[in-house]
Amino acid sequence: MTSSRRPPNELFRAARLRLKSADGDSPMSREELADLVNSIIDPRDTDGPVAASDIGKLERGIVAWPRKYRRQAYRKVLNAATDAEIGLTNRRIRPTDRTAGLGAIAADASSDGYLHLEAVQRTTDDAPHERPGRIPLPEPSLGIAAPALTLDDLDRIDAVARNARRYLDETLVGFLDKQLAECAVDDGVRGPRYALPGALGIVSIVQRNARVVKWNVRRPLLRVGARAAEFTGWLYRDAGHPEAADYWRDRASEWAMEATDYAMPGYILIKKSQSAWDARDATRMLGLAEAVQEGPWALPARVMAEAVQQQARGMAMLESSRAQVDDTLKRARELLEKDSAAKTPLAAHYDKVLFEVQTAICYGESGRPEDAAAIYEATLKPTVFSTRDYAYFSTLRAQTLVAAVLPDDAASVGALIAPDAVAAGSARTIRELVRLGAALGPWRHRPGVNAFLRLVATL
Repeated sequence: MTSSRRPPNELFRAARLRLKSADGDSPMSREELADLVNSIIDPRDTDGPVAASDIGKLERGIVAWPRKYRRQAYRKVLNAATDAEIGLTNRRIRPTDRTAGLGAIAADASSDGYLHLEAVQRTTDDAPHERPGRIPLPEPSLGIAAPALTLDDLDRIDAVARNARRYLDETLVGFLDKQLAECAVDDGVRGPRYALPGALGIVSIVQRNARVVKWNVRRPLLRVGARAAEFTGWLYRDAGHPEAADYWRDRASEWAMEATDYAMPGYILIKKSQSAWDARDATRMLGLAEAVQEGPWALPARVMAEAVQQQARGMAMLESSRAQVDDTLKRARELLEKDSAAKTPLAAHYDKVLFEVQTAICYGESGRPEDAAAIYEATLKPTVFSTRDYAYFSTLRAQTLVAAVLPDDAASVGALIAPDAVAAGSARTIRELVRLGAALGPWRHRPGVNAFLRLVATL
């Protein structure tokens, strides 16, 4: 049976959190928003006054399309030009809805914890029908639901699939490469919930076409699939679903090895090491970072620089000497400079600016919060990072400010970037905000800190 459960409306909630409460410090509550809406709503509305529970239903996704006059009032109060800006959509998902891409695709969040892609494909060789694939769909965490496939998302996958079936040759690889780049743009601008449907569509196309393409196309296709699977793992990590992230990283390693891309498995270990940071598992993070450097693969210097930086962070967390941490960071910097002009699809995002921010994290973990704060101040700019990444690293910066005994500054930074983290659906960033709130507990009597703690309680 197809689930009708909708994901939370993060856009609506973020718009409310951007408004100030009457006290001027904390974000506007649901009750206050309801009162404000009632004060301006068109008198022709016959549904009665808006209550705080109505706002809650909108934010939880229970109600997606309120009546006309309420939508008008919500737009005005929340300063939105369109319904879509605050996540109000008139979409219905019915059990009979189907699209033709990859045969017929139906999204079903079933009781066994997987998203089923019920697909039947006929290729130009009239290949036999394939069995449904299974993609992990874990339970939501931190209030952010696992990204769901809407009808619009299925239309996008359908468009990709129709084109893929036309080009079962070398051009298919280039086509999917382009689609993967577009998914990466979606992720940077709007977060994992918007990028995941396209990424899942790509890996599904790779899986179902790899056995029927020409033999000389199979390996290049699997290489694209490996990168798409690794990217899907990243999206699930950011959305707060580590089991699904590990599933897709393992699939990426499998496809890469079959495609004789032996660098990718080493790169996957870096991604797993970074995920261990989310849980502050220093031992696993350090062990995986060192395994990357000692493995049988030949990795580009840029990729190795990222692994050595991870090693330095793990050493700092395990209280190695500052000299050891600095020597390791120096080696990572030298590797990055050696590969500064190289063109490689692996770690293409890894540059000097990102390295400096990660150096700040290492300094913070090795007991030098003032030095870390100085690096953040000089390097972390909203014009350089995507909105989501800027929010994430700003949260780590705020944690450093707490360690430097600047709780008011830390609370101010946290409150400023919280709405962007919510709007992007980045559970990873929200988890760091919660961690920041715990660190600020001893200063809860300060007005700014208290306001931030109340904000965290609503996330």
